[in-house]
Amino acid sequence: MIALAVVGGIILWLALRNTNNSSTTSVAKATAVTVNQIRTLAASVGHPVFWVGPEKGYTYELTRTSNGSIYIRYLPPGEHVGAKKPYLTVATYPFPGAFAAIQKITNQKGITSIKLAHGGLGEVSKQDPQSVHAAYPGVDYQVEVYDPTHGRASGLVAAGRLSAFGSLRAAAHPKPAAASFAALKSLATSLGHPIYWIGRKKSYTYELTRTSQDQVYLRYLPPGVHVGAKGQYLTVATYPFHGAFAAILTLAKGKNAGTIKLANGGRAVIDASNPKSIHLAYPGSEYEIEVFDPSPARARSLVESGQVGAIG
Repeated sequence: MIALAVVGGIILWLALRNTNNSSTTSVAKATAVTVNQIRTLAASVGHPVFWVGPEKGYTYELTRTSNGSIYIRYLPPGEHVGAKKPYLTVATYPFPGAFAAIQKITNQKGITSIKLAHGGLGEVSKQDPQSVHAAYPGVDYQVEVYDPTHGRASGLVAAGRLSAFGSLRAAAHPKPAAASFAALKSLATSLGHPIYWIGRKKSYTYELTRTSQDQVYLRYLPPGVHVGAKGQYLTVATYPFHGAFAAILTLAKGKNAGTIKLANGGRAVIDASNPKSIHLAYPGSEYEIEVFDPSPARARSLVESGQVGAIG
């Protein structure tokens, strides 16, 4: 399950880089906040909220999205909340496996890594020098520091300005549990959004793992396999993800990407370097789906045949 989360994390990282530029305004309403209010927010959500420290005379603009992302934008004196002009912004994204994803990305060409306090790691791409992405061991949140001025974001991070309200201690890994169809349906109702699966499979155990960021993993265990088993089995993951469909369309343009057209205008993407996992989304949806199977052919068949559907 951890391995699947890391693979999903890398895909989400790529999508975030291409679609979630922090300089744009979120659909949520922006508000001016004080330092104490940011500190209170971090305590209330139970996870770190990142910034780059105080700036005298600046207004701190807070924006929260429905998928748990938090943006703190630094508005210079005289600028009003909600201004369209881009300014220094620090974003906190829910992101299981964030640190492992950053580690893997730093091995790619054109990426410069930045070592951070508390064992953290940042990276900046030559193709996108206005943004620095960072993560910390065991913390299921990714940070993006954006500034429209070339080199300023990386300068702030390299200088040690990046810090957090709240603890940077490693998060406890969620425990999987067996779930009935009724329990899955009840969970989808309580979450207020669908959970995706490939339908019922006779005599199989539905193993449910839910993270603190409401990412849901449903693993199909064949008869005789116990919950928590280490082997690889068919898994369908549901990720809350603002702009999921746009991200999938962006990924589909990749060099090694293959696409599958789905009903209701949906699209699926298969990366030739990792054909065991297929990522898909639908227009207007705030959720990305990942279908994983040890057999790439079976994963593709499940997606192409339209078996992926929603509970709730």
